Amino acid sequence: MTTIALTGGGTAGHILPCLALVPELKKHFDNIIHIGGDGMEKELIPKAGLPLFSTKTIKFDRSNMLSNLKIPFVLSAATKEAKDILQKEKVSVVFGKGGYAMLPTILGAHKLGIPIIIHESDFNMGLANKFASLYADLVLTSFPETKGGVYVGNPIRQNIFNGNKTKIVNSFHLQPTKKTILIFGGSSGAKAINNVVFQIAKQLTEKYNVLHLVGKQEKRRLFMRGYTTIPYYDNIEDLYATADLIIMRGGANSLQEATMLGKRIICIPLPKGKHSRGDQVDNALSYYNRGAIELLLQENLTPETLLEKIESTINQKEHPINKDTPNGEIVKRIMDFVN
Repeated sequence: MTTIALTGGGTAGHILPCLALVPELKKHFDNIIHIGGDGMEKELIPKAGLPLFSTKTIKFDRSNMLSNLKIPFVLSAATKEAKDILQKEKVSVVFGKGGYAMLPTILGAHKLGIPIIIHESDFNMGLANKFASLYADLVLTSFPETKGGVYVGNPIRQNIFNGNKTKIVNSFHLQPTKKTILIFGGSSGAKAINNVVFQIAKQLTEKYNVLHLVGKQEKRRLFMRGYTTIPYYDNIEDLYATADLIIMRGGANSLQEATMLGKRIICIPLPKGKHSRGDQVDNALSYYNRGAIELLLQENLTPETLLEKIESTINQKEHPINKDTPNGEIVKRIMDFVN
């Protein structure tokens, strides 16, 4: 019986690509488990029907360096927990998708001699993957420009190609004579984007339907015909199918999904700072340089610049849909390490 352990967590960006591989992995593995921490994996993994195992986790804190002194002690205890899980479940290979929640499993697998494959979604490798790459048998990347790995692309959920536009039109009472703008800032929303959109919502609704995923943390709400505030929506593929234009952040997973669907996109990446190492800007620039998206940097974001960018983008020709996902190639690379 062959078992693969998927590992990664914290945010949806480290979990959904793992889940995208599950249909292909089921062709080769008898058992698929996920090992993470206490982030969004606690919600997403059970919902996907996979067994979830958890270890202690600790994140590098750039704002409080003294708190990082306890990392070796927590990581040592967590690694032991991961080793116990890996041995009990008789894991044959580990696939890591990034984030601090995967590190105990990577270290545990290394100590047990279990093959390790990691995958980096962003243009530049994150801190956890940089550390994990020291122990990995293979590093895979989503961007051809990324150094230190083999380029394969980003895992893509097959269901993004099966969105139900009619469901959204009926649920949110969209006006069929108007084009629809979808705005979202990732699973946590985007305050800077929300601030500007709230200011121009009335102007937008004069010409467009607006579906605005504001994030669960956003408490403000607007109520007007043609504009819908949505805290969170599970089936993003339905919203994709409805959108004539997408305004979004620069997360690697969302960028690849939206561009593979051929959508018109205005990307406003999260800038480098307290909440980002600048990866979204690098992601967005790569897509922009390939002609796949329009780019509006947050430092240039105002009600006027966003309205101008919308008007110049919404009538552009859409790109062709590309259903050639890298999922099969990624799983093939994993199988190279399974005896």
